[in-house]
Amino acid sequence: MKPVYQHPIGTGLPKHVIEHFAEDVAKQVGLQPGGSLEELVSNTGGKLIYGSTGIEDQQSGSIIARALNDYTIYLSRNTSRQRDRFTIAHELGHLVLHFPKVQSAHPGAFMRATRWVDEADENQKRAEWEANWFAAALLMPKAEVTAAYEGGGLAEIQSQFDVSAAAAEIRAKSLGLQ
Repeated sequence: MKPVYQHPIGTGLPKHVIEHFAEDVAKQVGLQPGGSLEELVSNTGGKLIYGSTGIEDQQSGSIIARALNDYTIYLSRNTSRQRDRFTIAHELGHLVLHFPKVQSAHPGAFMRATRWVDEADENQKRAEWEANWFAAALLMPKAEVTAAYEGGGLAEIQSQFDVSAAAAEIRAKSLGLQ
């Protein structure tokens, strides 16, 4: 029988609550600044694949979640390690924030999140924002980013947290450091 796929369902939680949750998750799993997300995925029952989901798309930067401890994250073959780190963190955000809501609303369904988002669907857009907020805070906790910025600016954030220049800049701006 072919699985039923559902889009992520947004939580509607405020940004600061999602960011605090992401920082708590990082602490609980022992994720240090710049730490291995590949190891985190492996340790939590996930798999990483470079390439397409193979299901009616040619997307990467996506996730198929069958259970909280059974999921696959798909990454592009054409992006940097730093971009991949943010993508992995983003997809983990979908997993922990949105998959439980999908399971509650659609028991037995799998969750599938791809790069393509229906811009007319406010819930899909909201889920993407939430996954971005989660990813930024998981990779770059507020206190540590503030200290890094004060010690060396954006270059220090980028180096210490192993993120792209764009991710470092957006996080610094969102925290009011720039």
